[in-house]
Amino acid sequence: MKIKKIIPCLDFQDGHVVKGIGFIDLKDVGDPITLAKKYERDGADEIVFLDISATAKGKETAYEYVEAIAREIDIPLIIGGGIRSIKDMEKAFLLGASRVSINSAAVENPDFINEASERFGSEKVIVAIDVQEKEDSWAVLTHGGKRISELDAILWAKEVEERGAGAILVTSRDFDGAKKGYDLRLLEALKDAVNLPIIASGGAGKLEDLRAGIEAGADAVLAASIFHFNQLSIKACKEYLAKNGIAVSGTGLEPVFNEQGLVVATSVDYLDNKVLMQAYMNKEAWERTLATKRATYFSRSRQKLWVKGEESGNFQVVKNILLDCDRDSVLLIVEQTGPACHTNNRSCFYTSFYENNTNIGESLSELSKTIKSRKSSPKPGSYTNYLFDKGLDKILKKVGEETSEVIIAAKNLSKSELTYEVSDLIYHLTVLLEERELRWQDISIELQKRIK
Repeated sequence: MKIKKIIPCLDFQDGHVVKGIGFIDLKDVGDPITLAKKYERDGADEIVFLDISATAKGKETAYEYVEAIAREIDIPLIIGGGIRSIKDMEKAFLLGASRVSINSAAVENPDFINEASERFGSEKVIVAIDVQEKEDSWAVLTHGGKRISELDAILWAKEVEERGAGAILVTSRDFDGAKKGYDLRLLEALKDAVNLPIIASGGAGKLEDLRAGIEAGADAVLAASIFHFNQLSIKACKEYLAKNGIAVSGTGLEPVFNEQGLVVATSVDYLDNKVLMQAYMNKEAWERTLATKRATYFSRSRQKLWVKGEESGNFQVVKNILLDCDRDSVLLIVEQTGPACHTNNRSCFYTSFYENNTNIGESLSELSKTIKSRKSSPKPGSYTNYLFDKGLDKILKKVGEETSEVIIAAKNLSKSELTYEVSDLIYHLTVLLEERELRWQDISIELQKRIK
């Protein structure tokens, strides 16, 4: 399930964050650095800093503020407004921007998108599309919404994708600041037209608006007024979305502790999702785990904190943390050193009531560990060591041969033969991954990106 982001926007002008309605009637909200720090503490996934007067007035982006904000926060910072060239983007990245948003310059010179994505990578390039409804379509606006172009927003979004942009940030002037929700029809049309991540902007006024924007197709929801004027907190937004089945990051959230101040914490192996153990956390153990990325628990019998592995050396390095839908249970995704159980079993859950069946993740994990062990500690007569000794070309040749064997087995219509040959191919692919210092986990991450 793809994580949906909540992104506060800092519309910047003349040293202050401002906010208006329909891109006009701007009011002073506060200092951008102070607000950026506040929103990070509250759990923002990213911050957008948009110099709204830079393009209209022909000025460069307020880079001194970009640098100051980036120095004060650790979450990604998106910069927009006044970005006209590759040199401008280079400067923004040098000063701490994570991604850069371009708008008017892209409309005036669409090749700029190609150049930027080739130079920095698509993931670094966002194209902002400001729109105004025009009969049954939407016209693209430029120069801070002051000019109406001849471009159709949906066709422009398609071209933006073809030219290599990594995401689009769409704002409807008709909805901006009105607090009546995002332009859902626009979001649905964009979602049907492109495969790019969509950041929805303009119009959020209540919790339901965020949910509706995501359900209409947004991968991230950007808001300003509801945060600037303390109508809603980022934490409240995440709580609401999570309770309605939408995956959000846990940044800014914490578990619901029971009457004893405890919450159940279950750890699983990050390589194959094997359940390792279950324990308890209090708030201090939770915060210590977040800060150190070492699984830390609370012992009910000893009434004290304990770090997993502090005595045995079998530490758990935390790769990720998930909260369940009610937030009264914690799931730790960990890299386990040695056995997790004090009995020297890999998992505390080793007593089975039914026939013990392995899964593909567990099998690939154990295979990878064995092959890795062979490489670091060669075993006489080992076929795996023979392949490593012969080098990459030999391994590639075997992968090619086994691929052919799979094809032949599939044509023979024998399930047992195909099973055998696919297993041979997977074994040799695992050797190849180890030779190139990759893991099946890397392949899993890449496959997740392709799930629509």
